[in-house]
Amino acid sequence: MTQPKEISSKKRNSRRWPLIATTYLLLLTSGCVTPPEDPQADIDQPLPPSPNPPGHNPPPEEGRILASSVTTATDLGPDLQIDVYALERLENNFLRLNIGITNQSDERFDLGFGLGDDNNRLSASQVSLVDDQNQQRYLSYSQSDGKCFCNSLEGALEGGDTENLWIIYPEPPADLENMTILTPLTPPLINIPISRSSESLENNNLEDPEILDLTMISDSLEGDQTGRTESGDEVSIILSSDVLFDTNSAELTEESEEILKQVAQEIDDSNSTTVSIDGHADNTGSDSVNIPLSKERAESVESSLSELITREGVAFEIEGHGSADPIADNDTNEGRERNRRVSVTFEK
Repeated sequence: MTQPKEISSKKRNSRRWPLIATTYLLLLTSGCVTPPEDPQADIDQPLPPSPNPPGHNPPPEEGRILASSVTTATDLGPDLQIDVYALERLENNFLRLNIGITNQSDERFDLGFGLGDDNNRLSASQVSLVDDQNQQRYLSYSQSDGKCFCNSLEGALEGGDTENLWIIYPEPPADLENMTILTPLTPPLINIPISRSSESLENNNLEDPEILDLTMISDSLEGDQTGRTESGDEVSIILSSDVLFDTNSAELTEESEEILKQVAQEIDDSNSTTVSIDGHADNTGSDSVNIPLSKERAESVESSLSELITREGVAFEIEGHGSADPIADNDTNEGRERNRRVSVTFEK
């Protein structure tokens, strides 16, 4: 019997996969054990049956599919398709995403942790939503036992089959009409309309909702946190060392986490197989301190990105330059601040 393919778990995402998912800039330029216990056991009123039961693959009703995308980070590539059936407000302040997963190949395929986290295999718990209007990212609800408020596939997808997954999120503001869907396996699905359902769900076992403010990667080098340059087929993202690290430290700060998630997501969506990470310092102090510190900081960024990037086959080149390559005047505080940086460069 042919064994189902499974997405590599070498770099499984944590429960709180990045935006980054997850910058608006990325959204504009973009063109994952035993299955967990079913969380429906804790729901007083269960969801309706899947529109595509196991082993059955009827064509969707006319107008049923709101958007579609194929995967860019699985062995099946374009043969694994994700369709959005509905993004709908429920009666008691929940938002439900309903998607279909179609295996268009002739081989069995194990989704594994491709859309889920370590506690929720074969689920879509790592799919998140972006409210562009208010610049916020919505993470799926988690129950107190670590299970998602969602369903899971029963096993591998047979060739030609479609299965349904649903995920519950906090409800966004009443005036919000559409959201962007971010998945670990596909480019973003942009401007998905929000509808309203008369259904009501109950679950008293939920953790607090998680709605994160987006941290943007700016196109300008004027800002004090990040910047970027593009030339030909190459992108260089410039990250402020003052944001990533404390003074004289190579240990990443908490504030750096969301920014690096965004960088990782952009690398995931690129075609690059090599990422160059270069640490830089201002001219304060001696090269005997600045060169090793700038390299250690580049290594810290590489270590974080290597955990966040989900695409296989990405290699890193790391170098510390000390104060040898300034991009601003070291005679001013503002110039020295810009020169304290780590740059991440890769092909688009």
